[in-house]
Amino acid sequence: MSASAGRQQSLAPPTRDGWDAVIVGAGHNGLVAAHVLARAGLKPLVLERRGTVGGACVTEEFAPGYFASSGAYVLSMLRPTVWRDMRLRQRGLVVDPAGPTCNLGLDGSALWLYDEPGRAEREVARFSPRDASRLQAFEAELAELGRLVTPLIDRSPPDPALRGWHEVAGALAAGRHAIASRGSLPRLLRLLTASVQQVLDEWFESSVLKAALGWHAVNDSTQGPSAPGTAYVLLHDHAASEGDGGLRTWGFVRGGMGRVTALMADAAREAGARIATDTPVAHIAVERGRAVGVDLEDGRRIPARVVLSNADPPRTFLGLVDSGDLPADFVSAIGAYRCEGTSIKINLALGTLPAFSGLDSRGAGDIHRGIVEIVPSLETLDWHQALARSGRPASATHVEVCFPTVHDPSLAPPGRHIATIDVTSQPYRLAEGSWDSRKEAIADQVVAELAQWMPELSSSILAREVLSPVDLERRLGLTGGHALHGEMTLDQLFFLRPVAGWSGYRTPIAALYLCGAGTHPGGGVTGACGQNAARRVLRDRRRLARGRGGR
Repeated sequence: MSASAGRQQSLAPPTRDGWDAVIVGAGHNGLVAAHVLARAGLKPLVLERRGTVGGACVTEEFAPGYFASSGAYVLSMLRPTVWRDMRLRQRGLVVDPAGPTCNLGLDGSALWLYDEPGRAEREVARFSPRDASRLQAFEAELAELGRLVTPLIDRSPPDPALRGWHEVAGALAAGRHAIASRGSLPRLLRLLTASVQQVLDEWFESSVLKAALGWHAVNDSTQGPSAPGTAYVLLHDHAASEGDGGLRTWGFVRGGMGRVTALMADAAREAGARIATDTPVAHIAVERGRAVGVDLEDGRRIPARVVLSNADPPRTFLGLVDSGDLPADFVSAIGAYRCEGTSIKINLALGTLPAFSGLDSRGAGDIHRGIVEIVPSLETLDWHQALARSGRPASATHVEVCFPTVHDPSLAPPGRHIATIDVTSQPYRLAEGSWDSRKEAIADQVVAELAQWMPELSSSILAREVLSPVDLERRLGLTGGHALHGEMTLDQLFFLRPVAGWSGYRTPIAALYLCGAGTHPGGGVTGACGQNAARRVLRDRRRLARGRGGR
């Protein structure tokens, strides 16, 4: 649908008082929130600036006949309640389990990580028998601690200020959970505050294994593996995926990640939500300290009883809201919120599936069905991240490669393939030059580096797309190109996400809520942020209806 066609849509509210809720952004959390509200009998309207739903969970054609997931490209953490309530399996959502992860070292080593414990241990034993003997215990530790965090994912984080009975009840529930888990609590606190380098050094001796396990803790982050608090990300995936499974239990969605949000949109519409694409919001309207609707770029005002923003915190509060409607200290805190990505995405249209040198990979094998990680040591990755913080893109850095067409041939013409490449330690702010002028040369360098393992890759490329952090910001609306709506470090998690005092999806403006990944529990395609925010809206409505106040 063209933008002009989208703006001709009638968005007349269902009642004289306006829509029950307007949701800014049709990313997956916005769609989940719309579904929850609609199932409760409200009339929500979702407004999306682009011509398609999905936000950073979308499938797009990057060359004629070739489709790739521009943002997220694998699915692992979607909440069970979202699967169930939106009936995604019944609607046809199919996720093919990814194959093993092959971790290629810059020294030419190859470490395969399998979900099956026995195979994983035998593989690790090639590098360290001692580490192999400890691998299951490490996994069990993460699973146990993950189960401690899991109950917190599907509820609002407790507010230490205890501003209301619901916050008191939430704090008491969290306290009971902590008491019941007191035997594991010191180990959990250790994992929350330690660096991933520290934790892995305590468990293992092989630098290859530590790199294979630890790189994820600093993905989408400016921090290096030695930074305190980075170990938590090891736990986040386990908690969001119910704390079980193997080392990398990810899967590829048939139809690409956009299939997830397309089906979510179907569920939301069937429940009673309205979704309008090509309808960019220019401003959140505030009167006397209360959100009363939104103003569109075409000048129309859409009135609403409440507004939920699926945009990230900086885009919401420094872009869509007038600073004069917010407390000065809150504006300062949002201004200091760390939300700069460090990755570029490269999508390749391939004539043939490239073979990997020395890995007997002619034809589609395990290495093509899984995830390929080209990982330097954690010490080197620490240096690469420091380079990125100084505005200098690192070379020969961590690169992730996958081939979604091995699972879903419909993403490319018959006999053809796509490769999706994620390159880390690439700063949003460059010390020299611009991303528009430098990104193609950096992509050339990445492809040349990959030739060490895939000599035929360059000759098989038919077309490519390079998305810098700036491109991700422009296209997907991600401030700083940050896929997680902000760094996942302890000072920006739980009751501190996005900032202290405003972690429960409410904001300093009455009737304005956040529902995106810049809220608890954070990034990843979980749906938890949208689900929790919508439940908060419903609780507040019930309190108001009972005459007990609330926002």
